[in-house]
Amino acid sequence: MLGAIFRDALKNLSGNLLRSGLTMLGVIIGVASVIAMMAIVEGGQIWLVSSIERLGTNLLFVWKKRLTVDEKRMFAGRNLQLRYEDALAIRDRFPDLKVAPIIEIDGQVIAGERDYSGRITGTSPEFSDIRNFHPADGRFLQPPDIQTWNRAVVLGKTIAEVLFGSQSAIGQQVKIGEHRFHVIGVMEPKGEVYGQDYDEMVFIPVTTALRFFKGDDKIRSMIIHVPDRDQMEEVTHKLHQFLIQRHDGVDDIRVRNQGDFLGAVDQTIWTFRIVLGGIAIVALLVGGIGIMNIMLVTVTERTREIGLRKAIGARRQDILLQFLIESTTISVIGGCFGIILGVFAAYGFGNLVAQSMPGGGDWGAVIKPTAIAIAFVFAVGVGVGFGLFPAIKASKLDPAEALRYQ
Repeated sequence: MLGAIFRDALKNLSGNLLRSGLTMLGVIIGVASVIAMMAIVEGGQIWLVSSIERLGTNLLFVWKKRLTVDEKRMFAGRNLQLRYEDALAIRDRFPDLKVAPIIEIDGQVIAGERDYSGRITGTSPEFSDIRNFHPADGRFLQPPDIQTWNRAVVLGKTIAEVLFGSQSAIGQQVKIGEHRFHVIGVMEPKGEVYGQDYDEMVFIPVTTALRFFKGDDKIRSMIIHVPDRDQMEEVTHKLHQFLIQRHDGVDDIRVRNQGDFLGAVDQTIWTFRIVLGGIAIVALLVGGIGIMNIMLVTVTERTREIGLRKAIGARRQDILLQFLIESTTISVIGGCFGIILGVFAAYGFGNLVAQSMPGGGDWGAVIKPTAIAIAFVFAVGVGVGFGLFPAIKASKLDPAEALRYQ
């Protein structure tokens, strides 16, 4: 019975291919939009997460909190700075943690007639392992460099090429401010990660930066690696309380773990999913309205046929099922074509989006089976939902009036 109705539905649809094709077009565009939008958002999420984790995992970030005027007045005379001694104290109090203090200095690196103006980072040997960022040539900073205020410098790949071209930078002399430094390492290529070009970084010992450029022991921030991901929240709380105690009871420090950033990414991605998914679903609903309009026209055109079928014994549910299968068939076929179009659109349009975003094409669309399944199920639901009213209208026609219809 169902097979005969389905064959009859295909016959009726093929009788007017142009109209059927135009009716399917809305469903095709809707399904393709759902798949393409979800694939682009999924690709963006994977790229963002990998960008964050590419520079280390299980990380805590510590920096000075901006205080209000009233808070500054209230806490006047107390320790309101993040200092190098804080990093040393954390190492003593939490020996399992790796701590890298950070100082950033705007300066100029000069090698002969070539120079680079930008940001110079004072840090410790732990930075390399914490940030998963290692030298390709030479070495990174070592504990003796910190202990002796060594005027050693490690260059990012781009900086080394700017200053020394194809010549090896190892062992060369550069001038930073009024001081001469010797190059001990060149970092591996890293590229731009989350808006910062790591190939344009310059590293010197944190103690050297404090002694020769800062004149005090204030640092900008710290990056801390926690060995066990499951202890991130516990360590974050303990570390925060420890720093408050060191700062005379003043809560002037922010401690954030990497999970907070990943959570913010997830929230952003879900916002994009809802917005873009909503746009795509609207396209599907428009396609469903098209199906309903065409099916209403079809019911009108086939009124005499409906009356004849009822006159020879067709039941109301038979007529209902016939027109419902026709509308569903339109959405199923349209959904299949939409899936094909959506895959091509996701990879084609996704690459264009990736090229225009930070990372320059390091990411692209990622199509998951769930996206295809959601789009297809929604398309079938649209066919059934919007085809139901015309089908009910057809099934309620009176046989005698339908046969007299001109």
